[in-house]
Amino acid sequence: MFNTIKSKFILLSLVVIVLSIGIPVGYLVNQISRNFQNRSIQMVETTIDLLIDGLNDSMMLGEQKVIQKIIENVSEKSGIDHIRIFNENGIIKYSSNASEIGKVLNLVEPGHIEKNISSITEREVDLNRNTNTYKAIQPIEIEERCQTCHSSDAIISYLDIDTQFTKAEMKFYTGSSHMLFLGALLILILALGFYLLFNRFINKPLNNFIVALDTIESGNLSLELPVKGSDEFSILNTHFNRMVKELKYSKEKIEEMHLEQLQRADKMVTLGELTASMAHDINNHSAIIMSRADYLLYESENNSGVGKFNNDLKVINDQISKISKITGNILKHSKKTQVEFIDFDLAQLLETNLEMIEPLLKKKKIKIKKEFKLEKAIINGDPNQFEQVILNLVGNAFDAIDKENGEITAVLQKDPEGKIQFIIKDNGKGIDKETLDKIFSPFYTNKEANKGTGLGLFIVQTICRKNNAIIVCDSKVNEGTSFTITFNEGEGNA
Repeated sequence: MFNTIKSKFILLSLVVIVLSIGIPVGYLVNQISRNFQNRSIQMVETTIDLLIDGLNDSMMLGEQKVIQKIIENVSEKSGIDHIRIFNENGIIKYSSNASEIGKVLNLVEPGHIEKNISSITEREVDLNRNTNTYKAIQPIEIEERCQTCHSSDAIISYLDIDTQFTKAEMKFYTGSSHMLFLGALLILILALGFYLLFNRFINKPLNNFIVALDTIESGNLSLELPVKGSDEFSILNTHFNRMVKELKYSKEKIEEMHLEQLQRADKMVTLGELTASMAHDINNHSAIIMSRADYLLYESENNSGVGKFNNDLKVINDQISKISKITGNILKHSKKTQVEFIDFDLAQLLETNLEMIEPLLKKKKIKIKKEFKLEKAIINGDPNQFEQVILNLVGNAFDAIDKENGEITAVLQKDPEGKIQFIIKDNGKGIDKETLDKIFSPFYTNKEANKGTGLGLFIVQTICRKNNAIIVCDSKVNEGTSFTITFNEGEGNA
């Protein structure tokens, strides 16, 4: 129920308002009420004491007939509702209303005394809010001086006095009701005011911001929130607008780069198909040349005139074999293959791919150095994907070398934990620390526009993750770069 900021704010505001207004008002009304009540009870008790003294004096003088007159005179005072004297059976002996004399109290005023009369042993003063009166009952006890005429019973009768509220008390209780009503009204007004302020300055901007986020999530990047003033929401809207502009710009750049990559990929597909066709044709012509060279070699064994060209024919055959091997690798890599995890020898895969790329390295006078500390390195993974990893890393090393005596080293070894490691390192220009943190990000490249796509290392890292391997790059500017791939053990490990 209280999951939203709005509901929590309303609840908290009501609690604070009630505590800050309700408690002080309630305490004030209660304190004044207690003061008035104590004062009224004290006045009633004073009246009872005076009346008891007057009655005792009259009894001692034997003037019992004066008692009724005393009661009538006292009852005429302001605020006195009635005065009665009755015995333990409830029969009224004296009363400010003479018509009540001799009658039973509960018949004259039913419910006036709810309990047994004999259980009243001391003065009782109660407030009756229904009639706005104080009801006081005082047992009249026999004093020692009265025992000569009365029996030894402790209580001979009961004095009943009811007093009405004074004007001050009536005004107070009326005013206290008004005060409580005004307190409740003030709480309501403050709660409504806080709600309207919250709704106007907090809830509405929050809802607008949430709607804006939903709009952005749906793909609409043309939205802009209004910025008015310099409050927190204006600052938030400013940052939001800046974020949307950056998202829009990034989306446009990504779409532009994506189109370029698609065009480049399309060209690469066409080029690959053309290269495969050319390699196929070269193989056909190479086969014819090789067959003729084989025939001449055969003839050289029996014909001395041809025999002097024996060594030349062997060189021709050897070079044709190398051409066939190169074209075979091209045809192999031009085929679309399915991803398949199998056990394969990484050492053999490295040897094959390094031989294929070696002619390209020789054109730039770059040496390829092999440090294979393992004769075999059997791992489980997709060999076709790791051919792409090898060619990509060696290609990056090739591009990073812009000096003579360039060298690329391929290392195959086990780390201290016994895991297979494959390392490609170069002595090129290296990578600075700021760039090093970005090299695995998609579409990031520091190569020239026509040389790099920014996807190579991202793809390499993705292949490593899918094959349960970890790739780490270490580089120093002007010293070189190394990429280390560590293969975890287990199925699907590469």
